[in-house]
Amino acid sequence: MHFSEKTPSAFIFILHISTFWRDVTALCPLRCKCDDDNLRVICDSSSLDVVPITLNPELRELHLSNNHIKGIMASFAVYRKLDYLDMSHNQLVTLGRNNFELQRHLKVLLLHRNMISSLQNETFRGLLSLEVLHLNENFLEEIPSGVFAPLSRLEKLDLSQNRISRITDHAFHGLKNLKTLLLRDNKLGVVPTQSFYKLESLLKLDLGLNSFRTLPETSFISLNNLEELILDGCGIRALDKGALKWLNSLLVLRLHDNELSDIPTDCLSEAVRLEELHFGQNPFKILKPFSFRGLRYLRKIEANGAQLFERIETQAFADNVNLERAIFNHNKNLKIIDHGAFDGLPNLRHLSFRGNAFRTFDSRLLAWDELEYFDVRDNPLTCNCSLLWLWNLLHTKNFTDRFKADSSRILCLAPEEVRGKILTEVTVDGLGCYDVEARRRLLIGIVAAAAVAGACLVMLAIRCRDRVAGLLKNKWNGGRKEPQYQKTNGEEETTVLPSGQLPLKLTPVTEL
Repeated sequence: MHFSEKTPSAFIFILHISTFWRDVTALCPLRCKCDDDNLRVICDSSSLDVVPITLNPELRELHLSNNHIKGIMASFAVYRKLDYLDMSHNQLVTLGRNNFELQRHLKVLLLHRNMISSLQNETFRGLLSLEVLHLNENFLEEIPSGVFAPLSRLEKLDLSQNRISRITDHAFHGLKNLKTLLLRDNKLGVVPTQSFYKLESLLKLDLGLNSFRTLPETSFISLNNLEELILDGCGIRALDKGALKWLNSLLVLRLHDNELSDIPTDCLSEAVRLEELHFGQNPFKILKPFSFRGLRYLRKIEANGAQLFERIETQAFADNVNLERAIFNHNKNLKIIDHGAFDGLPNLRHLSFRGNAFRTFDSRLLAWDELEYFDVRDNPLTCNCSLLWLWNLLHTKNFTDRFKADSSRILCLAPEEVRGKILTEVTVDGLGCYDVEARRRLLIGIVAAAAVAGACLVMLAIRCRDRVAGLLKNKWNGGRKEPQYQKTNGEEETTVLPSGQLPLKLTPVTEL
């Protein structure tokens, strides 16, 4: 074996030790668990200060998490067949150069929760088979160009929870197979657009908990294959029109916990293949008609913890015919859903309104009994006759079997006599109404009684009409007799008048 002048003497010494160690029985350090059959050693929480070099040289899996190791100094040269190495939760300040040069079979390297503050271009040299690299929860401030270039097979890179404020344009050069990139909770002020070029295989990008006020149109111009984008907690106030139009394959978008006062309908409509959208914890008030216009493949909407959210208007989801799951939990001011808000959603099967401000729910809002899951717990419900439909639904055996865990905890806040009671334990009388059948029978009885009473009054009026008429006539004439008319043979007609009046002679018509 040839060594250059720059090869560290410690590295050469360890190589010599490893050459002779193959014929010697491996020594298992105190507090470690050594499994020679499966070529696995677990030394987690073993109070180690250095990497042990007396283990089986054929070792495939080594766990050194939660120890006090401060450096590695080519310690792994002994274990050339490693494919899994966990050194998380230690005190590593630097990884040095070429310390993994002989780990050509290593696939998983876990270095999170250390104190690593910088990386060099030779740090990862030799890791030709590496697929997973965790560097999260360290003190990295910058990602230099080409530092990951040797990692041509890397699929997941986690750089979250560092102090990264700058990523050079070629920082991810060579990562042609990278599928997941996590840059969450750093100090990025702008989207590092240039560094994303050539990440043609990237499927998931997490930029959450950084500080982006806006998303320019070209932010993700090169990420045509991206399927999941996470942008929560970034303080975003606006999305420029066109910011998502390059994301032709985007399926999941997480925009919750930002400063969006309105739903960015125009921008969202450009992500035509979107299936899942999270936008809670934003200061919007209303879901207006066609809020998610153009998102015909949308299957899940989640808006939790939006403190100003008050209302869902008619046709809010009119363009989302494939919607299956709608989750609106813990919005303390949400109390109004207009009729027609959920019309035209034949695939809706999961609905949650837990922890909002609803006092009642309208049975006509949607086909509740066709849902596979719904949750209306922790609302200030007024348990009166308006919730009789829900009471009946919860007592339906098939329905109760499906929702036993959640529906059994729907509590009443008012009126006072049922406060704190579970809705299913309140009686129909307790709701202040009769059941539907009893109300129907009562109504029929009232109508029938009214009809009989009306018929009796009519018959009584007919029978008594002559008597009533006579009484009325006597009352109108003051007790006076009517004039009487008499006629004798051969005499002219005369009128007999009351005493004191002269009779009038009736003149025949022929004499006129």
